[in-house]
This record gives sequence, structure tokens and C-alpha cells, in this order.
Amino acid sequence: MLLVSGNGRTEAMMSAPRSDLPLEGRVALVTGAARGIGRGIALGLADAGADVVLADLDHDPGALSYELSGKTQLDATTAEVAARGPGQALGIGCDVTRADQVESLVRSVCERLGGIDVLVNNAGVVHFAPLVEIEEERWDQVFAVNVKGAYLVCRAAIPSLVERQGCIVNIASVAGKRGYPLGSLYCASKFAVVGLTQSLAAELGPQGVRVNAICPGILATHMWTHHLASEERGGSAAYEGAVAASIPLGRAQTPEDIADAVRYLALAPNVTGVSLNVAGGMEVW
Repeated sequence: MLLVSGNGRTEAMMSAPRSDLPLEGRVALVTGAARGIGRGIALGLADAGADVVLADLDHDPGALSYELSGKTQLDATTAEVAARGPGQALGIGCDVTRADQVESLVRSVCERLGGIDVLVNNAGVVHFAPLVEIEEERWDQVFAVNVKGAYLVCRAAIPSLVERQGCIVNIASVAGKRGYPLGSLYCASKFAVVGLTQSLAAELGPQGVRVNAICPGILATHMWTHHLASEERGGSAAYEGAVAASIPLGRAQTPEDIADAVRYLALAPNVTGVSLNVAGGMEVW
């Protein structure tokens, strides 16, 4: 566990009106926060004034089809987040597929920071292959992170979210709205996240907790460039071609784009049950 106080404030930030720090005094928990989208979300929430808890792996997770993040990245991002905002940054190692680790994570957040106001379920993995080539172990692994992980973290955090009238933002995907060739595994897991979001929104709305999802399109993160820009798939030219062919606005999305959407949903008092596309027009429903 790494706790860093926000000591990177400029004088202008310290004297800024509260409207410039709309999440000041609130606690945000972001899973999969060490790099990529999660890092961008954590930085964006810190800029908005929140105390940010960054949860990610702090050990060797074993083989996937690409390298996952670990303790070094988690510690570095936690320090970076602490320097960005007035709030605290707390880095905690957690495997979201393990109920005991998730419960310990949430317990630590509540003990150290008082509770959870914004939960962002961002931890995720991807695997694209023909269905007949997907081993059962790989299928279980992707669902364990993308779906079971969100379930476990939500289950552990809901009592605090109800108490503090907080909100949940699940990071799904445009692949949770439309099936793609070779994407049966990833798409099935993200469709499940969208379904979980809608059901929880209906279930928790009467208790004052809002639940939404964000559906990113194509981002140049480690997870996606491995699949879209690998040598066997044509490298960077293939990636750029996929962006040009798929996205009407003509550019890939960025972690900052997703962070902007998270901040919006964290502050929108009458929005729940939506799965918001942040995809440059790649999906329009």
C-alpha cells in the first residue's frame, strides 16, 4: 500500500474556487489504474479534486497474450496522481478476481479515507481469436477480470456507496454493443458489463446510487495496440487504417477522453443506466 499526499499543487490551484474542484472532498476508487485508461481516469479525478485510490496488480499475474501492469507502474502512477491534485492518492495492490483481496481493498479505503463516493470499474483484459481456438482457461480468465471483477468490487463497495449516495462507472466497450469478428470472448464479457450496469442502475436507484457505463472505442493503450498494431496484424499502418475506417471523427480516443466522461457521470445527478459511447462516432446507439 502506498499513500501519497497531494503536494504538487500550484498557488493558483490552491486558491481556485470550489467550482474548479467539483470532486473535492470525495473519494474515488479506480481499478486497473496503473496505466492506460485507468491512469488517465485517476489523473482526471485528481484534477477535479478527489482523493483517488488506485488499485491494480502488484505482482506477476502470469501469462496472458501481452504484458500486464505491476507494482512498479502502480507506485509510479500513484505518485503522479498525488502531484496533480489537492487530494490524497492511495495505491493498493489488488487482484479483482479474488474476493478476499477485493474485500480488503474496500475495507482499507473506508478505514483510511472514510468511504467511497465514486467507483470506477476499469480493470480489464482483452483477447481476440477465432472461437474454436480459444481455450477454456482463457475464456474463464477474461470473464474473471472483466465481469467477475466488476461484480466483486461492486458487491464490496455498495454499502459505502449507499451510505454516501455515491455512483458507479463501469468501463465497458463498444464491443459491449456490437459483435466483432474474432471478438466473441471479449464482446461477450463487455456485453455482460453493460447488462450488469443496467440491472444495477434499476436495483440501486431507489437507494440513491447511480450506475452508468462508458463504452470506449479504439485507444492506443498497451492492451489495444498489442492486438491492432502487432506485426502479424500489419503493425502501426494497420492500426491507423482501422482508426480511419472505423471512426467518423477520424482519430483514436485517448485516456483523457474517457476521464472527461467519467467526471461527467460522477457529477450528473439525474443520469443513470446509460452506456455512454466515447468512440468518435464508431457506434451511434
